[in-house]
Amino acid sequence: MSHLLIELALWMLMAYFLGCVFGWFVKNVFGKTPIVAAAAAPTVVAPIVARPAPLPVAAPRPAPVPIPAPVMKAAEPTVILPASAGTMERPKGLAGARGGKADDLQRISGIGPKNEAILHNLGFFHFDQIAAWTPKEVAWVDDHLRFGGRIQREEWIKQAGLLASGKEEEFMREYGTGGLKGKDGQTHSGSQTRKR
Repeated sequence: MSHLLIELALWMLMAYFLGCVFGWFVKNVFGKTPIVAAAAAPTVVAPIVARPAPLPVAAPRPAPVPIPAPVMKAAEPTVILPASAGTMERPKGLAGARGGKADDLQRISGIGPKNEAILHNLGFFHFDQIAAWTPKEVAWVDDHLRFGGRIQREEWIKQAGLLASGKEEEFMREYGTGGLKGKDGQTHSGSQTRKR
């Protein structure tokens, strides 16, 4: 959450800076009075008149005091990450699926069409990528997607590891069809005695 506030502050600072540059440019380009060419003006001899004394210059205005940005409280409950997670680290994604064909990430229980599209946008197309996430990387994805610990609760890493290594029987025993629907149109979970 703090990285989003820092990013917002940087965008606001950049907008302020660009506004200052644009204002300076407009003032210098359009703010000056055009000079009329001497050849176009008629020659008139004006009487010499004494110039009045210049008006006193007003003291410069003090610089405006910056108003600090309001501190907003998060509307969502705070998620406490496990002590092993430590700092978060973004996992490395791919530019595209290997061989142009992504794995069906919806086989992992807990990943639906929307989450699969988000994972693809982040560069995750294959089971072995998800299976290789470290606790720090899981914490980053969980925080980025605002899942509140869902990746660990639904055992995405273990499911992806089974699917990546081709252990279909063990996967079916533990997770059933995963997130896929069976012939009856229902998702089927694995063993009822499995610990969650």
